[in-house]
Amino acid sequence: MKWLIVFLMSFGSALAAPGAHGPGGEHLDAPASAAAGKSAPRVEANSEMFELVGRLDAVALTVLVDRYETNEPVLGAELEIQFGELRSKAKFQADHGDYAVDDAAMLKALAAPGEHALVFKIVAGDESDLLDGTLSVLTGAAGADHHDHDHVLEWVLIAAAAFAAVALTVFFWRRRARRHAVAVLAALVVLAPWGADAAPGAHGPGGEHLSGPAGTSPSGLARLPDGSVNLPKAAQRRLEVRTVLAPLSEAAMTVELPARVVMDPNAGGRVQPAHGGRVEAGPGGLPVAGQRVRKGQALAYVRHHAEPFAQANQQAQQAELRAGRTLAEQRLKRLETLEGTVPRKEIEAARVELQSLQEREQRVAGSIGSREALVAPVDGVIALAAAVTGQMVEARDVLFEIVDPARVLVEATVTEVALAERIATAHLAGQPGITLRVAGIGRSLREGALPVTFRAEHLTKGAPLALALGQPLTVVAELKERVKGVVLPAQAVVRGAANEPVVWIKAGAERFVAQPVEFRALDAERIVVTRGLGADNRVVVRGAGLISQIR
Repeated sequence: MKWLIVFLMSFGSALAAPGAHGPGGEHLDAPASAAAGKSAPRVEANSEMFELVGRLDAVALTVLVDRYETNEPVLGAELEIQFGELRSKAKFQADHGDYAVDDAAMLKALAAPGEHALVFKIVAGDESDLLDGTLSVLTGAAGADHHDHDHVLEWVLIAAAAFAAVALTVFFWRRRARRHAVAVLAALVVLAPWGADAAPGAHGPGGEHLSGPAGTSPSGLARLPDGSVNLPKAAQRRLEVRTVLAPLSEAAMTVELPARVVMDPNAGGRVQPAHGGRVEAGPGGLPVAGQRVRKGQALAYVRHHAEPFAQANQQAQQAELRAGRTLAEQRLKRLETLEGTVPRKEIEAARVELQSLQEREQRVAGSIGSREALVAPVDGVIALAAAVTGQMVEARDVLFEIVDPARVLVEATVTEVALAERIATAHLAGQPGITLRVAGIGRSLREGALPVTFRAEHLTKGAPLALALGQPLTVVAELKERVKGVVLPAQAVVRGAANEPVVWIKAGAERFVAQPVEFRALDAERIVVTRGLGADNRVVVRGAGLISQIR
């Protein structure tokens, strides 16, 4: 009985082998090139100036033309295609940005199976070039016949196996060998799924017909098994992918230093009370952060409050001075009425004594419940406002900080004393438009590091700097040494699948490869790749992050 089960299972293998299909409808036993034969015929060509990709369908031959070096679209040019003795000018389609050839004779000749050598003549303004490419057109009839032949063979084998199984089941049942009949039925059940999988109406996990043609993505975006990315020309234009042929050059070696923004002592200041007291609003109210003030402007007042014992002594002294002033006024009046009979010096002495008592009384009265005016020491903008009406403050509390937005300093720290002497220029990472100039190098270690002060300047002289006091920054310091490498925009470097820095290289018209690199930062907008690139690589400088997201 074992031979019968093996025989039926062999039929199942035979059924699955010729016509087995995968989830996408492809023949699992077919070569890898079979799927490619189902796509539209395609031609690719390039020169030192232009790069193009053309696709042939039943309606037209459409061509997309870009600059070879920058990947910028070439629009509104003149394109002529030659195939043997046939010549045809392509029509520019502004809505799609491509060129189309719809000449019936040309399309009929190109639709014939075979390898078609094409010559493209491009004239764009004052530039012109000739490109040659090969359009491969495969026949679709043979594949269809073979596919139909597979299904006919499958059904013949299924029918033969089913007839044999039924006949054997009836035979054993009549001979009362029911155990063998059950075994035949079990083999038939095992065989059934094989036939169902190979049947013309079988469906895959997504509900698609497994016997149908292989489905392809309409956009063509795909991550290939080798890690590269297939990105059609049309998708490149939508993503605005741009490339550059970056030559080897020399650039200054750089080092990144931690830094923070500090106040320029000649363009900023702090407002602190000399004595404690209660805060009162100034003439225009209490200023807020970001408000511009002028030098000498009263920002707030601090009304002082003495201790009860000291205040009582001041009030007693004021009363004593008031009584003395009254007596001095009366004595002066009497002496003035006796003028001529009393010496003049006594009258002058009485007058001076009265003035002294008046001034002393005013000073003591002014010290009781007096207030201190807090004025702006420089012109600028309020960077810190820590005063509220009615707030009790102590002496030397910082209530306001004033800075000039166009004049701030950046303080970086280095751990090597010799490194500070090798700094030529510097820039701020992530802060384009701001340059740094070395203002001074400290000579005293602070927490094991040497401070280096830079003066921040905007490229537009006098423009405010987008920096805040205490803001942490990264200073990219250029050293006096030089290094060889490829200078690229900072956005060209992205993180790969292993979180390593990579750049995307355009290996073909629609194929991009991730290349691991080593690099150094030059400034806020540029980096230099020291290892991993050659001079003839077309590196993606715009859209690299979008390419990395394609899966």
